[in-house]
Amino acid sequence: MPSRRVLFLNANETMSPYRVAPLGLAFVASATREAGHEVRFLDLPETRAQRREFRSALVDWPADYLAVGIRNLDNSDFHGFESYLTQPAALIAEARRVRPDLRVILGGPAATVDPQLIMDRVKPDHVVLGEGEESLPQVIARLDAGETLPPVIGVGDSPFRVLEAAKLPAQRLYEWVRNLQPYLRGDAGYPLQTKRGCPLKCTYCTYSRIEGTKYRFLDPQAIADEVEGAMERGVRDFEFVDSTFNLPPRHALGILSALRERKLHANYVGTGLNPSKLPDELLAAMHEVGFRSVILTAESASDTMLASYQKNYRRDTLYAAADLLDKHDIFALWVFLIGGPQESEQTVGETLNFIEERIHSPNAIYITSGIRVYPGSPIADDADAGLFVKEDLRRRAELPGLDFFYSHARPPEWLEARLRAFQQRHPHVMLSCEGHTAVTQFALRVMNYLPFRKPYWQYIPALNRVRQFFLGRN
Repeated sequence: MPSRRVLFLNANETMSPYRVAPLGLAFVASATREAGHEVRFLDLPETRAQRREFRSALVDWPADYLAVGIRNLDNSDFHGFESYLTQPAALIAEARRVRPDLRVILGGPAATVDPQLIMDRVKPDHVVLGEGEESLPQVIARLDAGETLPPVIGVGDSPFRVLEAAKLPAQRLYEWVRNLQPYLRGDAGYPLQTKRGCPLKCTYCTYSRIEGTKYRFLDPQAIADEVEGAMERGVRDFEFVDSTFNLPPRHALGILSALRERKLHANYVGTGLNPSKLPDELLAAMHEVGFRSVILTAESASDTMLASYQKNYRRDTLYAAADLLDKHDIFALWVFLIGGPQESEQTVGETLNFIEERIHSPNAIYITSGIRVYPGSPIADDADAGLFVKEDLRRRAELPGLDFFYSHARPPEWLEARLRAFQQRHPHVMLSCEGHTAVTQFALRVMNYLPFRKPYWQYIPALNRVRQFFLGRN
């Protein structure tokens, strides 16, 4: 196969509450280079100077293909909705003006979740479903051979999967992104992925569509290599971005063992910690290498709602998880999702009572209300099957179709009023829409330049007081 020039563009415009590093795109860029192609990597151009650099790269390094990655379709927030497709569409349009002959291939989680929306709004030549480490070089070879490919490319209608994930080359994100600092602001850390796939069946989740339902484990030594390379460049904050870091515990223990053996102690955060399996051995190993905080996705403290969401635990598990985290001196940002199927005044009360009774500062609470109905999720399948009444499905003007679920028994206005009143009494609670406000973004920028210790969510009570001050003045 002849070598081609492939220009990779991180087009993910997620900025609030902080930027998201192009981890997946770095994986694909490294694999494409290993496949024998010439590769260059451009980060999201924000300033005029960076846009000029983007245009110059298109001319001065005439690539055969522009490979674009988008992580998020939108921010999933009904009350503070933001679409993340505007800049990618503008960048691709600009690339076509500069290089009309350039072929644009787009991938990433956003493309896998809703490829038709991507085709309609962003207008690439092709969308590749699923994982691109093996599929992108294959697609390039097929196009070079003159094969006519459909706009949306997958394994039939299914996304591509890398079956032997342990053989993937390290993503080496620190080589592709010249300036990591914008991605380490706020509570963000250098992203680490230890596995692909998730066998859990949470009704609102798209992971099974994006990554499949079977675990495929990356090599623990490759993870340690990535941490070591990033630390040599001054990085000290790392975030494990697996769907659930602690499942299965044996793999998480293998990762921690590799870090401990190389003495790679740092500030680690586990995103998406599942409360169902938190053995003492695992939490002790996490604390030993540097975990001081985690993000625990409880979603609800009502058994009715946990069953509705098809979670693999119940309310009593949350009490046990809180006790175990306290025992090992690990703080948590507890994440809740309120407003799904079967939500009622009673179930909302059960969740808020659990928070009031058990989760106190310096732990913090993050609450999202309403469920974004993404294609490929079980709740979207239920909506398509007509299992909800019309009043449960609420539209946003920014996107077509049935986008958000709110239980008709407790509409958004009632729920928001209840949550606001609860927050007034519990200042360590943040509502999801507040993460995108000007006050929050200003506070995060200030904290980046002052010696505040991460995680920044431990300062939610202070941030809420500042917000109330400005709201009171207005």
